[in-house]
Amino acid sequence: MKRTNLDGINRIRFNDFTEYETGKSNNGGCYGFWTDYNRLENGIFEVSHGTTADFEYCPVCGDFHSYDEETCGEYQTVTEPELLKLINDFEETEDEYIEYK
Repeated sequence: MKRTNLDGINRIRFNDFTEYETGKSNNGGCYGFWTDYNRLENGIFEVSHGTTADFEYCPVCGDFHSYDEETCGEYQTVTEPELLKLINDFEETEDEYIEYK
């Protein structure tokens, strides 16, 4: 079902657990990843990244290291129409799926 708006939704999370393995998901190399799109007061969505790994992971660029302004820059933002296109083009599976909050 194609979405036409994101009314009442403040966070969209794209999950990728294709490499995830219980028991190895914190420091064994088989991590889960996600990308969050958080609605700001102006209606734009700020993009951040996360992982199940115990290691430092930059929420701005989505790489394994601590945040560094020179290297990572600022959080990316997207408009609702841009995010709707990402959502509607995404093919969900058991291991790759979207959550809405």
